[in-house]
Amino acid sequence: MMTCVKHLRESLNAHFIEAGQSVTTEQWLILTFLAHQDGVSQQQLADRYDRSKVSTMALLKKLEKNGLVIRRPDPGDGRSNLVYLTREGRTLQHSLIPLAKENTTRMSKNVSPEDIEQLKSTLKKITKNLKG
Repeated sequence: MMTCVKHLRESLNAHFIEAGQSVTTEQWLILTFLAHQDGVSQQQLADRYDRSKVSTMALLKKLEKNGLVIRRPDPGDGRSNLVYLTREGRTLQHSLIPLAKENTTRMSKNVSPEDIEQLKSTLKKITKNLKG
């Protein structure tokens, strides 16, 4: 199962590179999350993607260095930062959607929509079982 996830991630990374984009799947996931829910804490991002706070911080630092996100102090909690998508980050995230869709189409070739829905349902059940 982990090999499949690795192949999916590598496939999308390669597709981004082929298109001249220097963003990783992990970075794109954060940009996409922020495109739908801007101004979240670093901890919320770490929790959302089951990543450590340290690895999430490293991803955010790179995204911030590239001008794609900005971190601002949380007015409700001075110990925390909220993460926002910049205009450049929003533009990049939007431009990557067609590439992600192309990759999804390529990877699901010869797989029926019913099989994909069954897989999603099974993975949700497994995740729920593992989380207790």
